Amino acid sequence: MFRERRSFKNSRGLNLSAIFEGENRSAPAIIMCHGFHSSKDNPITSRALAQKLVESGLSVLRFDFTGHGESQGNIDEITPLYGLDDLKSAIKTLGKKKIAIYGSSFGGYIALLYATDHPIQALALKAPVSDWSKVQISNDRGKRFRHETKNINIYQKAKNIKAPTLIIHGDQDDVVPLAQSQRLLKSLDSKVKKLEIIKGANHDIRGVDLEKINTEVADFFEKTLKVTA
Repeated sequence: MFRERRSFKNSRGLNLSAIFEGENRSAPAIIMCHGFHSSKDNPITSRALAQKLVESGLSVLRFDFTGHGESQGNIDEITPLYGLDDLKSAIKTLGKKKIAIYGSSFGGYIALLYATDHPIQALALKAPVSDWSKVQISNDRGKRFRHETKNINIYQKAKNIKAPTLIIHGDQDDVVPLAQSQRLLKSLDSKVKKLEIIKGANHDIRGVDLEKINTEVADFFEKTLKVTA
């Protein structure tokens, strides 16, 4: 078992914080993209899933987006495209050619943006944003996010994603409508793709449902990466 604390710079010169961990440094790597107002160290979401992934024999890089957790910057500075820059910087510092990505909510949108333009081994998403114009978010931040992404059609770009993809979404999500993930699933060009709908779950999935999700995500990556690695 190894665990390394890492620090790297994004293209704007901000220091971002990360943890790289696993049983074997040469194991397939999962990059984790947390949600807005969360962090790489959230014990309920990020750390719990990372533990499952490591137990499955995978290596994990979890990092804090700009203005989150231990990373530099103000949270009000982060936008979807700045988040994409953070992810690209994280992948660069890892130095692996073959990677898979997990993204939750805001982090799901960032993962999608990256996967539409870069080949990856596998993709898992929890309540991902596909269209910011249909997301319940505070006025000022929502305006900035919508303005920045107004010319980005994720559904169109998703046709470029060929990696096996797992999407998980609650049917009572009042922040990111389930309809976004249903449309996203149809748009993907992946031969292996699945939408798991969690009945009765809202955007903030917790408890037994979250435990089941973490197990399913770990199983998905373990099975998929053993085939494609």
